[in-house]
Amino acid sequence: MKLRRKRYLIDKKLQLGLLVYNVVYFLIIVSVIGVGLFLPLVIELSDGNLDIMQQGVVADKILYLHSRLGPGLLVIFLVFAVHSVLVSHKIAGPLYRFRATFQQIAEGDLSKVIGIRKGDFLLNEQAKIEEMISALRAKLSIVKSEQAVIERVVNQLVQDSAQSGGDLKRSIAALEECNSRLKKELEYFRLTDMDVVNVRDAGIMLNPDDKGK
Repeated sequence: MKLRRKRYLIDKKLQLGLLVYNVVYFLIIVSVIGVGLFLPLVIELSDGNLDIMQQGVVADKILYLHSRLGPGLLVIFLVFAVHSVLVSHKIAGPLYRFRATFQQIAEGDLSKVIGIRKGDFLLNEQAKIEEMISALRAKLSIVKSEQAVIERVVNQLVQDSAQSGGDLKRSIAALEECNSRLKKELEYFRLTDMDVVNVRDAGIMLNPDDKGK
């Protein structure tokens, strides 16, 4: 499916901010060029030793440069501004989709993929984000599978609470194996120190005998 964007100002704050920076750089360049071209002529024109004819020649040079340089710089400025918006559009578009994807992940949705247009920037970043989502999706798929196994074993234990000791031990052993696999998969994720404390406290609440270990 070919992605199209009708709006060129997707992220106004970002794109207009970049435009302002580019305009400032452009004005600095124009100022340097202007000083280099006009300042020597202005200094020459202010020389009191020049007669009227010589002053006229210098003044004609200034007017000629002004008449030629002004319109040309205006055209360059307009082209520069349009080009800046078009280039920033290739950055703002992918960033907009990245933010949407991050929001979906925050809401627990890992089913979507990031689609950006051909010719957009940040393709390497898109590939890395897709790699991250794929890794999370694979790990969560295993976690969900193990949780389904645990649910079946627990249901079996509830239904067969009066079963013989041997059957009960086999069910508990199956539950312990599934828990071990689930724990191994969850070790893939790293948490903050506060989250680790919360997890440990939750384990202590379920296992009072572990308190103080």
